[in-house]
Amino acid sequence: MPMEIKKMNYRIKVILLALLVYWLQVLPVFSQVGINATGNNPHSSAMLDVAADGAIKGGLLIPRMTTTERSSISNPANSLLIFNTTTGCFEFWDGSSWITLQPCAGGCIPLSVGPAAGSHSSTPTSIAWNWGTVSGATAYYVNTTNNFATATNVGNTISYTQTGLSCGQNYTLYVWAQNACDTSAASTFTFSTSLCPLVTCGSQVITAVNMNVGTMINGSAEQNNNTQVEKYCYGNTPANCTTYGGLYQWAEALGTVYANNNASYTGSWATCDPCGSGGIQGICPSGYHIPTDLEWSRYEWCVETTISPTGTTPLSDFQNNSGWRGTNDNTIGPGAKLKASASNTPSWDGTNASGFTALPAGYREDGGVFYNLGSDAYFWSATERSATLAWGSSLATGTWQSYRPYPGKTLGFYIRCLQN
Repeated sequence: MPMEIKKMNYRIKVILLALLVYWLQVLPVFSQVGINATGNNPHSSAMLDVAADGAIKGGLLIPRMTTTERSSISNPANSLLIFNTTTGCFEFWDGSSWITLQPCAGGCIPLSVGPAAGSHSSTPTSIAWNWGTVSGATAYYVNTTNNFATATNVGNTISYTQTGLSCGQNYTLYVWAQNACDTSAASTFTFSTSLCPLVTCGSQVITAVNMNVGTMINGSAEQNNNTQVEKYCYGNTPANCTTYGGLYQWAEALGTVYANNNASYTGSWATCDPCGSGGIQGICPSGYHIPTDLEWSRYEWCVETTISPTGTTPLSDFQNNSGWRGTNDNTIGPGAKLKASASNTPSWDGTNASGFTALPAGYREDGGVFYNLGSDAYFWSATERSATLAWGSSLATGTWQSYRPYPGKTLGFYIRCLQN
């Protein structure tokens, strides 16, 4: 009997296998799938037809993951759909980025696009940046470099005022929008401060404020980062740069490498008078250059001899003599006419008849010590005296002449710019 049962089972298996082969040959192969409790065929337009019928009620549960998990999907297929548990939103891959389906159940609006530029405005030393509102943003961040990690949170305001800038210079601001679940790409805004206030003597037009451009570094450091403009602020106090301008080593002011503070660096731009567009621009705005020693001397001579009350010191004395130059008179001398007056802020003991408004801003000595705030002013020219020394110009309290020094190039002096 057991043997007969085994034979019957074998015959049944053979018959079932034959029927299966037959069905595969004669029956159509469906590529559609229907999931339901009724046995209905899937709809003709659907590859997958899921229906909740009868006693079975439910929905389609797609993959759920955090933003980090979603971003780790390797080579996502176009139209891949997920639910982002970080944002509470359905998202799909459009071939290049994850797109949030709107409206978003989590109430979180994606911020893939940064703010649009508004109407900026400026003064010679500041820029008021403005931008448009980004839908869904709760805060905005700003930075002068494209680095969100060090950006400043300005809250939900759509403006930011940047101060302590230099006149006639282009500046860039990066702005991000953010909410609880997203940060936009940075928007890049570029704008210029207003033109420098200018004063004229004869044919020379010179800026009426000291330049203040670059990144502040400590006074004990050298300005040896050749990839950016660096400045000192008197006493390592940023507010002093706003008031008095930045202090620069000679090579930094001329826009050349630090090594040229200890090597000869010269050309026709160093001895021209007038230079026009042949001067060296350095840290000056476009259309201006660092005055040469001859141009500085000519300007001081012009101030004495053409602005009333006038003196008679010859141009050759200004251009050839080191030390004190000009008439030592508290109304005639170039020092008197160049220095700020008692009515200026900060004030000094000059008449400021020239409008030059030199301030008693001091200087930075080698090693990082600052001296003579409130009593002296020091300016670089574009002309070196030797590999390590350069000509400059200075003014002092209680004297009415100007001084022509030749200090070491690594000291920190101020810069005025002459129009080309």
